Amino acid sequence: MDLEVITKRAENPRGAAPLLFVHGAWHGAWCWENFTDYFSARGYDCWALSLRGHGGSAATPLRFTGPRLHHYLDDIATVARTLPAPPVLLGHSMGGALVQLYLAESAATHPAAAAGLLASMPPSGVLKVTLKVARTKPGTFAAANLTGDLGRLVGTPELVRTLFLSEGVSPDLLHRVAAQVG
Repeated sequence: MDLEVITKRAENPRGAAPLLFVHGAWHGAWCWENFTDYFSARGYDCWALSLRGHGGSAATPLRFTGPRLHHYLDDIATVARTLPAPPVLLGHSMGGALVQLYLAESAATHPAAAAGLLASMPPSGVLKVTLKVARTKPGTFAAANLTGDLGRLVGTPELVRTLFLSEGVSPDLLHRVAAQVG
């Protein structure tokens, strides 16, 4: 599997566990740029991966289905095994759910120093946000479900704002993020 991994080495290494950033749905390693800049400036080596089919990572052609969570867990394990020590895993949204699942696996096969969750997908799932999209954008919601193309849910800057950003975000940031999700 050809995975995109963005590495940002510490400016003044402090010998701490490496940080491994796991993005959420529709994102890629790119979304961690501000975090990797921040933490590398404070002595932490940082790796941010793009899960298969996201960012610059190759998509795996799978018959009848797209990647499942266990495929993404394999991606995390693949990158974690290349790091110099068990990482601190940091996950956002779906990435938070993946980090939790990764930690639930055997510590022998998935060692980790620690974990942090940022706006993690809750254990109860995504029903609330799903219902919000269905209520506010019923046509888009129906089309996404009928075609199996969930990319339709982030197909416009306004939809991206609805799912990921606040109303007051600058137009420049909105358009930059909207151009990258997918």
